[in-house]
Amino acid sequence: MALDITDSIITSDITPEKAWLLPLPSGAAWELSWLPSVSLTREQAMSGMVLDEMLSDPGTLTNDLALELAAIHAAELGVTLRDVLIRLYIRITERDAEASCRAHTPLPA
Repeated sequence: MALDITDSIITSDITPEKAWLLPLPSGAAWELSWLPSVSLTREQAMSGMVLDEMLSDPGTLTNDLALELAAIHAAELGVTLRDVLIRLYIRITERDAEASCRAHTPLPA
């Protein structure tokens, strides 16, 4: 697992989710692709990306310590681990649906 962190975006080498810096009139805030409309600090955005990577590893779900750490990361974002799992599941199903639509849409001639 490795995050690529710049001044304006955080990406992962194992998950398509990302975080980006939002310039706002009152300053700047970070946003996670899987937690839209929630203003975060840079540290929270990094924690959210670490959490996403952790939950992308199937072994996490059978490891009590990993689940405890995941719950701590979720709490740093102000959400429960259950909420995170639901949001990430929704993102996966949305991407799958989009891919299915693209696969069944004929190309223009």
